[in-house]
Amino acid sequence: MTDRATVEQVVEGSMSWIGKNLSQFDPFKNGELSGLCEIPLSELAILTLSAQHCLGTVDPSVVARFLDSLEAANHSPTYRERPFREPETMVPHLVVAAALERGGRLDGREFRTSFERLVEVSSVTAPALPPHRMMELHHALDLSGVNHRLPSYQMLYRRTMAAQPVNPIYVSRAESYVLTHVIFYAADLGHRPAEGISEDEIKRLAKLVRSLLGMYIIACDWDLTAELLLSAQCLRQPTRFDDLGWEALASAQRPDGAVPGLRARLREDQVTGSGMGAESEAESCYHTTLVSALAGLAVLSGR
Repeated sequence: MTDRATVEQVVEGSMSWIGKNLSQFDPFKNGELSGLCEIPLSELAILTLSAQHCLGTVDPSVVARFLDSLEAANHSPTYRERPFREPETMVPHLVVAAALERGGRLDGREFRTSFERLVEVSSVTAPALPPHRMMELHHALDLSGVNHRLPSYQMLYRRTMAAQPVNPIYVSRAESYVLTHVIFYAADLGHRPAEGISEDEIKRLAKLVRSLLGMYIIACDWDLTAELLLSAQCLRQPTRFDDLGWEALASAQRPDGAVPGLRARLREDQVTGSGMGAESEAESCYHTTLVSALAGLAVLSGR
């Protein structure tokens, strides 16, 4: 049984740090919208959605601040127009809209009508997309209530790397992220049983997740440690390494609540001195801190 107090410590610190560093999620922080600039905002939206499921555990004022940031970006016509100019940016906009609608900040009816038309005419749903990206799109469309005709989760899952028998020793770091994200999309970050994945497959995946979790704890890779802890929650299959993983995250968490990513694991004098600027330091911590909060919320919600 995972120690609840340890998980609460990680969640409380992580949510506090994110609340004080919301500028990291602003898609306009570097000027014009370009590239993948909306991804951090959509990750904040995912966290907001998970927190909305745990309002008995999470301070509602924190969720309100997250919604304020999402709403501020969505208020910009430039932001709202982008997926219609560049359909490949659709997923982050769908997730942000889902969080805003659930938080009472957006009337989703007009949004859904517009995006249903976009899905129909866009090549973004083409089968040429990698299957895990198709699962991501399927999940985002479902979150926002947009009708679509994508293949089922089961059909998409069977085409992913996660559905293939693999030796964890030979699974690369990039492939580990594909695995965790396939599980996230199928299970809606733990809010439902994994859709499209059989019981036998869940048991096989759980063994793979367990092995990788042990490997990444030893490697002190806290980002994948948190992702794999969340994956175990999504599969409803606790592992023997869960307690060790949470203890490692709690020990790695800094006094300000940040959980350091790989690039942020510097000596204290480098962090506080001239080794890394505050902006760069925050960028290197935000994802690991966010996914640690997501994993913790999944535990605290009893999923």
